Amino acid sequence: MARNFPEWRLRLLMVFAAVIVCVLFCRIIQIQIIRHKSYKEIALNQWMVEVKWSARRGNIFDRNGYPLAVSYRSYDIGITPGSFPDTDEAVKYLSDILGREKGSIRRALKRKEKYVLQAKNVNLTAEEVTKLSSLSGVRLDSYPERLNPLSSISPGLIGTIDRDGKGMGGIESAFQEDLHGIDGWILKNKDAMDNTFKFVNAPAMPPVDGNDIYLAIDSRIQSIVDFELEQGVIRYGAAGGIALIVDPCNGDVIALSEKKGKKGKTGSDEYNSGKLFSTSCIYEPGSTFKLITGAFLLESKMVEPYNVFYGEKGTADFDFGRFKDDHPAEWMTYKESFVHSSNICTIKAVKDAEKRNFYSFLLRAGFGSRTSIDLPAESKGKLREPSLWSGRSLASIAIGQEIGVTPIQMVMAYSALANGGMLLVPRIALQMKDSHNKEIKRFPVIEVRRVFSPGTVETLTDFCTDVIKEGTGVNAAVDGIEVAGKTGTAQKSDGYRYSEDKYVASFIGFAPAGDPRLVCLVLLDEPERSYHYGGTSSAIIFRKIIEGINLSTDIFVDGKYSDFAIGYKKGKKTKAPSFLRLTSAEAEQLARDNDVRISYSNGQGEVFSQVPGPGTLIVDDEEIILSFCSGISDGSSTVTVPDLRGLSIRKARRMLLERGLKSRIEGSGTIRSQNPGAGRSLKAGSVVKLNCGPFNNYQDGLAMDRRVK
Repeated sequence: MARNFPEWRLRLLMVFAAVIVCVLFCRIIQIQIIRHKSYKEIALNQWMVEVKWSARRGNIFDRNGYPLAVSYRSYDIGITPGSFPDTDEAVKYLSDILGREKGSIRRALKRKEKYVLQAKNVNLTAEEVTKLSSLSGVRLDSYPERLNPLSSISPGLIGTIDRDGKGMGGIESAFQEDLHGIDGWILKNKDAMDNTFKFVNAPAMPPVDGNDIYLAIDSRIQSIVDFELEQGVIRYGAAGGIALIVDPCNGDVIALSEKKGKKGKTGSDEYNSGKLFSTSCIYEPGSTFKLITGAFLLESKMVEPYNVFYGEKGTADFDFGRFKDDHPAEWMTYKESFVHSSNICTIKAVKDAEKRNFYSFLLRAGFGSRTSIDLPAESKGKLREPSLWSGRSLASIAIGQEIGVTPIQMVMAYSALANGGMLLVPRIALQMKDSHNKEIKRFPVIEVRRVFSPGTVETLTDFCTDVIKEGTGVNAAVDGIEVAGKTGTAQKSDGYRYSEDKYVASFIGFAPAGDPRLVCLVLLDEPERSYHYGGTSSAIIFRKIIEGINLSTDIFVDGKYSDFAIGYKKGKKTKAPSFLRLTSAEAEQLARDNDVRISYSNGQGEVFSQVPGPGTLIVDDEEIILSFCSGISDGSSTVTVPDLRGLSIRKARRMLLERGLKSRIEGSGTIRSQNPGAGRSLKAGSVVKLNCGPFNNYQDGLAMDRRVK
């Protein structure tokens, strides 16, 4: 037994050794063959690291190539004390770049920490970056930054970037993918102290630099707008202001400026928050919206420029509420009511309209939907369905209340008028170029739809021109340039009631009136009470902007101004003179002086309407039909009520006005019944109630037959 024990132990040892050899052999097979790739990756990760090779972010330029946002990089500089070469040359170089004493750096090198941050957000030249990168123990963490040479431009337009190079707001966000480019990478060696260094022929993927964007903005005009708006906000004590300039022919946004007012005003801090109010701010436009209402009335043939309405001396009570005018008036043509911004006459003109038709026209004009401008967070405004309107809503919307619009929506609607009737998509970017200055994309002009007919364009342009000549916008007149536009004054609402001391004052105009090159909107938020009218504040800023552009650029010099009479042969047609407010004798004398023909059925009183209207081109032998009003306000005489059944609303109104009577209309269509009836005698100035409905051939034909007999 004693001799066999050592032999058994030897055999056990041999078996144990064989098992170990087998395990090692299997492990070698697993590492070298079965899982070779994964273990190789683990090894590489221990001594090699893939470092991001950042792409250069594209620059942003104006239409003339002036830089609006350019890229540079800032660096955080740190050292690894155990790896940094503690030599006088290295320490001195680092101290010179950081602007710190050499003793401070030597004390940092003696610290036992793994990494010591030395400076943040340091601007370095390419040479300095190369030299520092070559020093072992130095770590450079780079971050993209943007420089905005035109510092006065609204921060919400250009936007900013975060430390990861992502666009935040404005153009930076809207064109993030194009501006950012595609980052590359490079492999570097890594030692046990986590220091990285590039080795020869290291694998790499070069980055694709971002594209450059050229905007429609003109920095020359932008500077003028920035200055005049800022001065205006200060001068009129506003909480903030917005100014937009658009080329109506192609929708180019030439200038966009937003300024905040003095501290302490409500909401003033929001204007420098980076939010772009021109596309996201919803406000009630007030009387500037009467252009849209006027277009609807003209397009639907509900009114003619020289239809007359009674202004009720500034206060009118309707079934749906009381409305007031800032400038009391009595009898006014529709054109005069537009020029002098009468709420009452506008409401009277539109109150018989079908809600659904008016709503559809507003949608057609671009309200209640986004303009599709290439900027983030655009609002579509606020326009309720007609089913949600109250009895007052039609009248309120017609004068710019109960509707929320954005400044960009309003300026594009006016641009449609200025370019002949076509609604366009506002264009903020013109083209895109790659890092080699090769054009890779051009942004087209996009037409949305025709909004105004040529006749409506001609009429409303004439209206807007007279607003400047003799209406609420006289302060917008520019020497040497004929401009057209409309003022707006709107009370601000908190959602429950209108404020008595907070207003939005605005003016929208275009120049030259006959050949528009620019459309300009100026909006002031909460100006001082004495300047709350658009005509006493925003219109003046508009004038100063146009004057500045005229003095600094050749935009208004290139080419002759034209008017809407262009294309007619000289000598074939002449402009109809104005017979309004003349007696029959004065009208006949004016007709003889101008060699035109006139006709009228009743020559008592003064002319209140003429067809064709004043300024309309007429042929030599064309007859002008005049209607006279015999005086309504005195009430001393009596008149006979005519038979109006079967007539259109327009003809019925004229017949009553010719006899010195007022009308109250219910429904739409033709006159179905009237009260008092035909043949009754009434005092001048009395009201005849007209009930209207769809035309019925048989009944209305009988009514017309009786009237003829």
